[in-house]
Amino acid sequence: MNQFVKMLGSLDAIWSNVQGIDAGLLPTETQVNYLRKAIEEGKALWNALDLGTLQPKWHMTFNGHLLEQVIKHGGLADKADDTIEFQHQTLMRLRDRYRSIPSYQRKETCIRKELHHRKSPEIQNHIDKCEATKRRRTTRTSLEAAKRQQEEREAKRVK
Repeated sequence: MNQFVKMLGSLDAIWSNVQGIDAGLLPTETQVNYLRKAIEEGKALWNALDLGTLQPKWHMTFNGHLLEQVIKHGGLADKADDTIEFQHQTLMRLRDRYRSIPSYQRKETCIRKELHHRKSPEIQNHIDKCEATKRRRTTRTSLEAAKRQQEEREAKRVK
C-alpha cells in the first residue's frame, strides 16, 4: 500500500509540475530536472506494482512525450473538455437506449450504427431542419441574449 501511495504522489508531482509552469515561458533547467526525476520515479513505482495498462495517458506520461512537450513547448496546451464531455453524454444516452439488448456485441453494433447514421448527410439535413424550426420560436429576450453572447465572442477575438 505504501508503494501505491508513493506512486500516486509521484503522479501528482508530475502533473502539478506540468500545470505549474507559467504559460508562455519555457521551464527552467531545475523544473525540467525535477520533472524528469518525478517521471522516472513514477514509472519505476508503476512497474514495480505491475500495473500494466494500454492507456495513451500512461504512454504519454512515462515514455518521454510529456517531458519532450514541456522542454520544447513549455508545457501542454490547454483544451476545453466540452466536446469530450458532450461525446461521453451522447455515448451514455445511446447505451441507455440500447440497454435492453442482451448481447454485448449486438448492443455495440447498434450504437456504432446510430453514431454513423448521425453523420450521414440525409440525417444531418433532417436535424438541421428540426433545429431551424426550433430557432424560429425564439423570444425577444433570447434574441438579446444571443446578441450579447456574439458581441462577447467578438470582443474576445479582438483581444
